[in-house]
Amino acid sequence: MKTAMKLALLMILLTAVAFAAPGQTPPQAKVDYNKIVGNWSLEVNAGQEFYYLPLVLKVTAGKLEGTLSEQNGMFKDAPLTGIEFDGQTLKFEAKTPTPPDGAERPIKFDLKLAADKLEGLVSVVELNISVPVTGVKK
Repeated sequence: MKTAMKLALLMILLTAVAFAAPGQTPPQAKVDYNKIVGNWSLEVNAGQEFYYLPLVLKVTAGKLEGTLSEQNGMFKDAPLTGIEFDGQTLKFEAKTPTPPDGAERPIKFDLKLAADKLEGLVSVVELNISVPVTGVKK
């Protein structure tokens, strides 16, 4: 009987050690979307031209979603795809008309959140272009 108890205790300890072993990733904490949800004003610095993009982010059914527009009407309410937010970094894509020819292309955003500011890059991979973008929450 003592041997069975020792064996059971050993199994419990081994199981506990296995779950705490290095290389095991702990469950992810739920990200607080409240920091990123809302209306944003993005400014794209494309060298000698600036573009102003209203960004709207909201949560629907526990998922982050949004739209992107261009202030002067080049495009309006382009849906965001591939949205990722880990609490500090926001990544997403949108398919919009792009300079120089106005052709519709996917554009990728990779932004860091600090307080109520976003900073990072917007890229048009097809044209091999990446330029700085900043944003403030309205």
